[in-house]
Parts: sequence; C-alpha cells; structure tokens
Amino acid sequence: MRRRDKLKSIQKANSLVEQRHLEAKGFLPEETTMNSSAINGEKYTSTWAGKADNIEEFIGLINGIPETLESIKVTKETKVFNPASEKFEGPITDDKKSAIIKIVQDVNEKFKEDGQEIHTFELSSYYGVAMNAEKDREAPAYIQYRTKQSDDFGKKMSSGEYGSLD
Repeated sequence: MRRRDKLKSIQKANSLVEQRHLEAKGFLPEETTMNSSAINGEKYTSTWAGKADNIEEFIGLINGIPETLESIKVTKETKVFNPASEKFEGPITDDKKSAIIKIVQDVNEKFKEDGQEIHTFELSSYYGVAMNAEKDREAPAYIQYRTKQSDDFGKKMSSGEYGSLD
C-alpha cells in the first residue's frame, strides 16, 4: 500500500471513529445526514457538518461543532434574501454553542409564527468537505435554513423570473 493511500485510510478510519463517538454520546442522531465530497474519486465525509430535518437532531449537530473552527455565521432572520446573521469567532466554546442553539431556536419559532416550517437545517463549511481532516475542522462555517418558500425563491431566481443575475 502506498504511503498516500495508507494516510487516506487512516483519515477515513479516524473520521468514522469520531462520528461513532459523537453518535454514542447522543450528539449525532443516526438519521442526520453528514456532508460529503468526492475528490479524485474518493468520498470524504465531514465529522461535524451536515443537515437535519428537525431542530432536535440539528442541536446534536451544533453540539458536535469542533472548537477549532475559524468562525461560524448563523442566520438569525426569516428573510429569504440576504437575512441578517451573527458571526462567532473561534474557538467555538460551549458558551458559544449555547448562544448558537438559542438563535436557531428563536429563528425556528419566528418561522412558525410566520406560518412557515423549516424542512432542512443546514450546518456547512464555506470550503466544503476537505480531504485533510484537520483542515476540515478549522474551516469557517455557516448555518442556514430551508423552507418551501426559500426553495421556491431559489427556483425563481435561477430560472430568471426576477430578471438577469448579471
């Protein structure tokens, strides 16, 4: 086995072990979808970034955010276009995670008050899933929400219904 292949195998094993550890502690429900990327035919799965279809599962994802992240930007409004957000600089401590969870819960309630429902909560890296697990745990991240209305807006924007994007 080549040295590079051996290193990739070790990184994959470490990621799986960490993900199983988080699941065992109750931070990551098994139904949560973790983000992944295909790079040069290899699949890389994030140990912390992913999507959930309900707030309870998403809180588990938030609790699993690595302290080493550079920053995380959290959407704190229900506006579809250019909503306000709050940025938390690293290290992402337990106090910051609690503040992030509070924002997510408040936004979820605001959507319900507006007659909308979040169908997907997303925690993502601005860089996608990196080949290097260490870099993946240091990237800046963001949280966003998807509703039927936001999906419809995205479709209309991409179809040109609101005019040219140029």
